[in-house]
Amino acid sequence: MKSVVFFIGLVSACFCHPIEFHDDPFRQLEEVWPTPTESRIASGAPGPKYWQQRADYNLKVRLTEKKNLLTGNGRIVYHNQSPHTLKYIWMQLDRNKFTPGSMGHQTSEAPRLGKMQYDSFEALLLRETFDGGFKITKLTDDSGIQLEHRVVDTMMRVDLPEPLKPGQKFIYRIDWHYTITDSRTSGGRSNMEKFEKGGKIFEIAQWYPRVCAYTDVRGWQNKAFLGRGEFALEFGNYQVQITAPDNHVVASTGELKNGDQVLKPVWQKRLKNAESVKSPMFIVTPEEAAKNEESKSRGTKTWIAEAKNVRDFAWASSKKFIFDAVQHKLTTSKKPVWAMSYYPNEAEPLWSTYSTHSIIHTLNFYSKYTFDYPYPVAISVNGPVYGMEYPMICFNGPRPEKDGTYSEGTKNGLISVVIHEVGHNWFPMIVNSDERQWSWMDEGLNSFIQMLAEQEWRHNYPSSPTPRKIIRYMTSGNQRPIMTNSESILQFGPNAYTKPATGLSILRETILGREIFDDAFKEFSTRWMFKSPEPADFFRTMEDAAGVDLDWFWRSWFYTTKHVDISVTGFTRHTLDLQDPDKKMDEKEKEKEESDKKNIVAERNRNIPKYVNENKGLKDFYDKKKKPKVSENDREKYKKMLADLKPQEKRLLKTNKHLTVVSFENKGGAIMPILVQLHLKNGKKESHKIPAEIWKKNHDSVSKLFVTRHPVERVLIDPSEQTADADQGNNAWPPLIKEELFTLERKNKDFNNDMKRAQEKKAAEDKKKAAEKKKKEAAKKAEDEKSKPATKAKVGKDGKANKKAAPAE
Repeated sequence: MKSVVFFIGLVSACFCHPIEFHDDPFRQLEEVWPTPTESRIASGAPGPKYWQQRADYNLKVRLTEKKNLLTGNGRIVYHNQSPHTLKYIWMQLDRNKFTPGSMGHQTSEAPRLGKMQYDSFEALLLRETFDGGFKITKLTDDSGIQLEHRVVDTMMRVDLPEPLKPGQKFIYRIDWHYTITDSRTSGGRSNMEKFEKGGKIFEIAQWYPRVCAYTDVRGWQNKAFLGRGEFALEFGNYQVQITAPDNHVVASTGELKNGDQVLKPVWQKRLKNAESVKSPMFIVTPEEAAKNEESKSRGTKTWIAEAKNVRDFAWASSKKFIFDAVQHKLTTSKKPVWAMSYYPNEAEPLWSTYSTHSIIHTLNFYSKYTFDYPYPVAISVNGPVYGMEYPMICFNGPRPEKDGTYSEGTKNGLISVVIHEVGHNWFPMIVNSDERQWSWMDEGLNSFIQMLAEQEWRHNYPSSPTPRKIIRYMTSGNQRPIMTNSESILQFGPNAYTKPATGLSILRETILGREIFDDAFKEFSTRWMFKSPEPADFFRTMEDAAGVDLDWFWRSWFYTTKHVDISVTGFTRHTLDLQDPDKKMDEKEKEKEESDKKNIVAERNRNIPKYVNENKGLKDFYDKKKKPKVSENDREKYKKMLADLKPQEKRLLKTNKHLTVVSFENKGGAIMPILVQLHLKNGKKESHKIPAEIWKKNHDSVSKLFVTRHPVERVLIDPSEQTADADQGNNAWPPLIKEELFTLERKNKDFNNDMKRAQEKKAAEDKKKAAEKKKKEAAKKAEDEKSKPATKAKVGKDGKANKKAAPAE
């Protein structure tokens, strides 16, 4: 029977204990992260057996401007560098999202129909019937034999004639066409913009069937494209021929290989001069772009571009483009990189002032904090897409008003979006994370570096991811952890961009310090450039390079929705008891006096005549008893205690140190270091950072001893707002006095009194009519005076004019 009881107790412990154990914010994440392998080792680095696939593309595409039609064909070489044998290849057909029956369209929630603008309603109706999906017209192997294939929403499975073994490659060809989406009806990443005065801008991306990523972590990444989770792609070399109207200027990923055929001689000359200038210069001037905009296409031109070791290819085309450029040398290595911007006259004067300079700043800053920009060019294009990134090229939207003026917000918006989108060349175009699975791995990391770059653009630049700005989101109820699949995220912007960026900022500024963090972040970037990291690779690398256990931080900030709210609940000043009996007696008497003063009844009764004073015989031994005194025996004991002390112990009794115990409570649940500021009696302040590990034994409340040279009078937590602490009101002891303004207003009229309103309206109308009548009468009088015959004065004998005037002759 004992053994049965023991077994039951053991089972109960097994079921009860893990609940508490799982709630431990310091529990290690090894059981959550994938087990290290020879492909991805425990330090977070690629292992000796790391592998990734490769796909090389030779693409030809034709843009038919009048029909908004894109027609293409391609030859793809797929390299199986995995240790696995493959029976098929999955490809992304992202354009299929723009079909009425797509999963992305069918799962989109209903818009708010209470009030809609005309163009929004028109767009809604057009999306119900518009078909912008891929039309695959041919799919064969390299010899022309047709390949079996299956289209599943935004994915296509290409069945191989025979299994593709490790180390082998497969070559196949594909033809397709689709209708380009109009920016008025689609908010996609690739659009056409039509201008009122004529002319179009085409920003073309996801324009060809792309090979899906196949990795050691999840095999084929063939989750449907629903519109939010972006892309997972393989690196490769691209040879692309773009045929566009002959009056168009084309910008693209890669290097232009036939500039002598498609650029006017004067443009070629300017481009050559741009190699040696210090600031951006016009290659195509605003005047030339305006003239070109009025021209009619007489044929086509084919622009040839090559790009090496990129994961994607995008381009833009328009007859409206102004084009400026400069060949910039990176501040880190002096490597020359072309910085270029393409934009219409509608973007001036904002774009020629800030776009290319923002590219240059981004190239310098990101290269400093990660690795040198490896590509030959970085391009910013203005068009219908507000902000979207691709290798070496990005699409950015902000423009000034029609009169050329712009707000400070528009200016900062352009600078920020260029920094952000050019910055995406590092994350995810080179550090090639799976965007379809984890949006934060590119958006969050990039937003963090963007914020640092903005702060070096100018003083007090209004960057977004700051601890104070994330508090509202972190205390909201409608949220999910950062470690959530892209399509399941709630409040996408704060979750994928702001919260991870803010967390990394706190990690850099407060937890690790800049030097340690920057070194670890650079280590991650260089380890995984041109490779495909997973979240665990990032977390492990940061800990490996920094030499700090950060599991508590990752768990709290990335795996939960808890927020930071640490309160100071009080403090106690401790004074050393010297055990001097005379001093202790004095202190007791002082305490009694103070206590009596606090007793309001005793204080008010102090001078009232007492009955025993008027009747002397009532006083006895106890009334005449004297106040207690310190006995000689107590004094002798004290002297003996001092005599027995060692010299160092006697010195301790003379210490001038003050001991203060401060109590803290973790109300938000998220673990964070406690940043304490002590205000001392001498007017000075002391700052202390208590490591987060203080919460290990008690996750809810802790206390900390502070030893100071002067008494502590006030305690503050996180006075510089570094940790996104949600409630500043409980961060001080004694609590701070809250200061607020109030306003005075006149009494509101009774707006429910329809009669009064009607009377006021009629009175206003009558007043207006009277004023108009008076104005007309005055005008008529003036007209009558003007039409009267002129008069002249008669002159008397004295030569003076008579008062009565005679009619003029």
